[in-house]
Amino acid sequence: PSEKSERPLFYRDGLRQKHWVLTCCSLMVMCEWLDRSVLSICMESMKLDFKMTDLQVGLLASASLWVVPVATGFIGRLADILPRAKLLGAGVAMWALSTLLTGLAKDFGQAILCRLAAGVANCAGYPVALALLCDHFETEELSTAMGFYHAGSALGGLLGLAVGGSLVTSAGWRSAFLLLGAPQIIVALLFIFTIPSGSASVVGAPERSWATDLRELMGRRVIQLLMLGWHLTGLLSGHMRFLSAFVERQHHRAPRDIGLVLGPVLGVCGVLSGFGAGHLVDRCYRKWRTLRVNLRFAALGDALALLLGVLAIEATSFEELVLWSALGTCSGALRQGLQAVIQAESHGVRGTVQGMLETCWALGMALGPILTGWISDFFGESPSCDEACALRRALLLFGTLGLFLRSATWCSISAVALEAQRAASNGAEAAPEPVTLGAPAEKK
Repeated sequence: PSEKSERPLFYRDGLRQKHWVLTCCSLMVMCEWLDRSVLSICMESMKLDFKMTDLQVGLLASASLWVVPVATGFIGRLADILPRAKLLGAGVAMWALSTLLTGLAKDFGQAILCRLAAGVANCAGYPVALALLCDHFETEELSTAMGFYHAGSALGGLLGLAVGGSLVTSAGWRSAFLLLGAPQIIVALLFIFTIPSGSASVVGAPERSWATDLRELMGRRVIQLLMLGWHLTGLLSGHMRFLSAFVERQHHRAPRDIGLVLGPVLGVCGVLSGFGAGHLVDRCYRKWRTLRVNLRFAALGDALALLLGVLAIEATSFEELVLWSALGTCSGALRQGLQAVIQAESHGVRGTVQGMLETCWALGMALGPILTGWISDFFGESPSCDEACALRRALLLFGTLGLFLRSATWCSISAVALEAQRAASNGAEAAPEPVTLGAPAEKK
């Protein structure tokens, strides 16, 4: 074979339209995590300003996710009909407006309303972007593409913590939100005006009704387990909204110090590990030609994250917490191959499947901060446990249980796929889900 054909598919033929689509999607998710990380770093200051309890802090942290379960399935279906890039642009623009309004909120109630508006915008964000990426990238290059995509998340977290922490300390939490609107508006314009509607982002109306597709998808064990895994991911993401508050209470660091250290360290680790893990997973997939490899990497990543997360929460110093958190970020990059699994299970209905998974994730993300805050308040009722002790116990309980269950979920999907493949090879009636996880994916 020629030297060109031996190169990974992602890098063949130089820069193409798919790489620009990936760039825009990475910028979108960067802005999304800018907003979320700024909210995280501002939570303790907003708690003091609005005189909130930990339960109210959890409600504020999760408010943007309350409307997602109601609307994201509908938006996901629209993504199978309308131009996905334009839908993304409209969502990012609305998110920008809600971010600006959060910085102008005068009380707890107004802040909640602003985050609800952000939730509506979020419905046209992450799930539509992933469906758009699946349109442009083949299975054997998708994990590499997801490495670049998740680099946007890491950069957003880096900038949000570092810049947000500095602004909170020097100018107050409101200035941090007011500064975020401009880049979000620019990204919205890029989606609307630079990705042509005649590309793969326009898919046409699905052949079957939405209800029929939902019934068929819900009957697949792989889809059911993916929904459980995404729900657990949301729960874990939601409960980690309290990390900055925990550092302030346990290690007595100012928001500026937390942001300037955690932001760059976790951001750089996220970018580098995202690139490395994406290439590793794609290389292993090309060698063994089974997506069960991707699932095993995901399970391994969660097992490592469980151990490293416990070490981080139990750390005796802020520097030690940063070290274990950085390693935990690297282990999380091993889950990037999961998007290829979703791609294999959602031919023709990618927007619908991404909407279903986003609904499950949003339910978890909405419940995570609330449950963590409630558990923290419960432990805090003990005279022998101060606020730092209560939050530490809540994070440990929630994190260890969630990571264990999620790792077991990825293993279960791998087992289901193997069982289906064996049944098909023996001539028996296959399970309701397709066996694409165990066989090479078809080329588009």
